[in-house]
Amino acid sequence: MNQHREIWEKWNLSGGPKYPHEKVIQFCFRRYPLREDRELKALDLGCGGGVHSLFLAAEGFSVTGVDVSARAITVSKERLASHGYHGEFLVQSLDSIDLPSGQFDLVVCVGVLEAAGPESSRIGLEALATVLKFGGVGIFLFAANDDFRIHGPNSENLYGYQRDEVQAMFADKFTSVWIDEYITTYEGGQIRQHDWLVTLQK
Repeated sequence: MNQHREIWEKWNLSGGPKYPHEKVIQFCFRRYPLREDRELKALDLGCGGGVHSLFLAAEGFSVTGVDVSARAITVSKERLASHGYHGEFLVQSLDSIDLPSGQFDLVVCVGVLEAAGPESSRIGLEALATVLKFGGVGIFLFAANDDFRIHGPNSENLYGYQRDEVQAMFADKFTSVWIDEYITTYEGGQIRQHDWLVTLQK
């Protein structure tokens, strides 16, 4: 775990992504087309530098972010504060989530399960099933086994998932689970980015 934490501390020093993932934006706009009077709570799982936390805060969510990297937590707090928002940010790993049950309406998890690996992801998903409110939803994006990030240098030791592994990880934990794929190619198809796009409802 210490080596895993060191990898992501180093990665977060590089700055991380600047913008939220387009699929997260699309999902939130479809799911929450109108502002609601009641306060909605969102969990940014593996928040990194806070780009999704900032987007969610700007959309009116009360945001909690967790990440294995203390550097990521600091950057996320600073990012939100610089835009006039506040969130709760905690240093926690996926396989040791410690949050109150039934608290969140939404979980956003981008680029985390491939970093954590299958065993930690399985444990984390079991915990997430308890922290979501009944009727709460989630969106997960993570690498498939044929993604270029898995078969390239892969200095972060990322793990690429096969469909049967994805099905097994999410099975019997949520009321509804939809497993889709998000595939993008670059340089005339020489580079293939292949993500699993999993959306769910408790």
